[in-house]
Amino acid sequence: MDIGVIAQILSSLATFVVATGILYQGRQARKARDDQDRPQIIVDADYTGRFTTNIVVRNIGNGAAKDISFEFSGPIQTTSGQNVTEMPYFEHGINFMAPQTDLVAVWDSYQNVVQNLRDKGLTQGITITSKYRDLNGEYYETDWTINPLLLEGSGYSEYKGYEDQVQALEDQARALEKISESIREAVDQLHEDGRGSAETTRQQQSTTG
Repeated sequence: MDIGVIAQILSSLATFVVATGILYQGRQARKARDDQDRPQIIVDADYTGRFTTNIVVRNIGNGAAKDISFEFSGPIQTTSGQNVTEMPYFEHGINFMAPQTDLVAVWDSYQNVVQNLRDKGLTQGITITSKYRDLNGEYYETDWTINPLLLEGSGYSEYKGYEDQVQALEDQARALEKISESIREAVDQLHEDGRGSAETTRQQQSTTG
């Protein structure tokens, strides 16, 4: 084969390799941008509440989500038997959720949450599957497992128990303060009534005198 032909073939091959690399890099860059701008809906347990553990739906992505629905591997219930998963936006879904936004629902106190999960045998936690689309209609699914039992032994349970005791003492103090105010009002009213009766008696005595 002529050397010139071979050189031409090698040149064409090199051009093809370079073009393929550029195309691949472009696709990867576009994918990275798309991933960065996509929505990501998760359901998380939030422990930052002073006296409650909350369930939070979050869009942690940079894109808006629509047609959002949820599936739960087990019930998220309160001590009173209320099922958090029966809230309208869990049961019927969410039409639209802007990026970096969240929806919060109260679950229960941490101690009650742990006891409830143990009673129902949900020691591995509860997995939530969120299904949604971006504004272009592309479909996504995200699985997220919440398990408050994993915090046992970290000191968090004792800390929350202490906060619950503080809350109970504060509630009792407020109740006692209201009782004290009611007693003071009643005593003041008695004094007022007593002064009024005394004044009436003096007037009557002055009239008859």
